[in-house]
Amino acid sequence: MKDLRRLLLPARFDPTGSYRDPTRVSTRALAFRVLAHAELEAYFEDRVLEVSLAALRAWENARKVSEVTLHLIGFAGRTLELPPDSLSSADVRKAKEWASKTTIEDRLSRCVSDFQRRVRIENHGVKEANLLQMLIPIGFDISKCDAVFLGSMNAFGEARGLVAHTSGRAHVRKGVDPKDEYDKLRAIISSIVPIDDELTRLLNMATGS
Repeated sequence: MKDLRRLLLPARFDPTGSYRDPTRVSTRALAFRVLAHAELEAYFEDRVLEVSLAALRAWENARKVSEVTLHLIGFAGRTLELPPDSLSSADVRKAKEWASKTTIEDRLSRCVSDFQRRVRIENHGVKEANLLQMLIPIGFDISKCDAVFLGSMNAFGEARGLVAHTSGRAHVRKGVDPKDEYDKLRAIISSIVPIDDELTRLLNMATGS
């Protein structure tokens, strides 16, 4: 985030919000907002992917089952079928998929694969709905995300959307305070600290460290 500030925001904030080139300052402040949002989104995605992969590897390598593993299966959105009546399929065309009906390994790997696909491809933000879809399936203690934090993330996501999905001209004409953009991001980063601690706890749990 320091690099984003150095590249896009004034070295010194004017307490009155007046700058020699207000159009340029506002444009760069909006760019800062959009790129900061992208960084936060990437942070959450990378962390939950790391935890889910660690849980899968712990099972594959040491048959270790953690709270993370149980959540990945429980919130996979898949139907947990009963075992089949036979160890082999009478239909040759179904032979390749029969392992998924008789072993747990394939079920867990599919759950993790589905989760990672949703995070990598289908996630497009950091609002409450986005965060819950990423955090709950890995066993995150959702009490760490209080109403204040979720409200600030919703507001940040909406502010980013106004820039990304509408013309920036109106925003630039109205003026954007770079210090306000920076302060909002700093507040969000501070509120993420306990969330990051919880993600680290889950990672350690998944790996057994």
